[in-house]
Amino acid sequence: MIIGTLINSIILMAILMAVGYYLRNKGILNNDGENSLTYILVNITTPAMVINAMNIDFSFDQLKTGAILLIIAILFDIFLILLSNIASFKNKEVEKKKMVKYSVALMNGGFMGFPLAYQIYGSQGMFYATMFHTPNIVFMWTYGVSLLLGKKKIKNRYKFMFLNPGMIGVYVGLFLYFTQLPLPLFATNLLDLLTNVTTVLSMIIIGSKIATIGVKESFINKEAYFATFFRLIASPISMIILMKFLTLDQMIEQIYVIYASLPVAVLMPILAQKYGGDIEFGSKIVVITHLVSLLTIPFFFWLYTVI
Repeated sequence: MIIGTLINSIILMAILMAVGYYLRNKGILNNDGENSLTYILVNITTPAMVINAMNIDFSFDQLKTGAILLIIAILFDIFLILLSNIASFKNKEVEKKKMVKYSVALMNGGFMGFPLAYQIYGSQGMFYATMFHTPNIVFMWTYGVSLLLGKKKIKNRYKFMFLNPGMIGVYVGLFLYFTQLPLPLFATNLLDLLTNVTTVLSMIIIGSKIATIGVKESFINKEAYFATFFRLIASPISMIILMKFLTLDQMIEQIYVIYASLPVAVLMPILAQKYGGDIEFGSKIVVITHLVSLLTIPFFFWLYTVI
């Protein structure tokens, strides 16, 4: 059963996170090491995973389905942005309000969603996951960066938004998909290897960040629970309701429910440090949502299957 495969994948991720936690606690992995792993993940393995997902045979039916899924994903992201404004309404501190809005609207689709989709459904599932995650990548580097910046200005703002590694991976993947340009064997093998590395790197980085921020300090922050509720509960419930009104392939619906259940983007505190926002508060949300999601992802997947 798919639920068994999902639980197995979640357990695997939890073990890898524990490895990252252990390495950081023992001082084997420090800030420089974590930053290096993050650089490899963001700039090499995640874009390679996207490219690998789209390096498949062209199909008009699949293209039509992909276009429909993109529209659904865009509309759902807009809904999450509206939901994030509701979630942050009572928060009076501007910098914390930014973190709550970001947490609800933007999910960890690259570091956690892609590995899950690939482990459970293979390359076909990765294609559909890319259709969901692509709009979220765009919103992350447009809405997300604009949210953190506020009224501040940075040089080449729009160039940065649309020419970041994640978007470049999408562009290359689309080029290969539409042109059906055959890659040499070493290139396809390299993409496979980098795709497999992504899960290990991402979970070790998350585990390291949890060790750095602290589990106890994160879970005693009551304000972080409000953002966690909307990211891990309100979002997947909304998606399950939406899926019940649509008639899509079961694999697609399952992937979309998984993606709606994902924790906040792990890059949030990193971007907050660079562009603005309450870094400590954002980091605590990252810890709580990633740990709690190990339980809520399989739960809402199961709920989708029985309703």
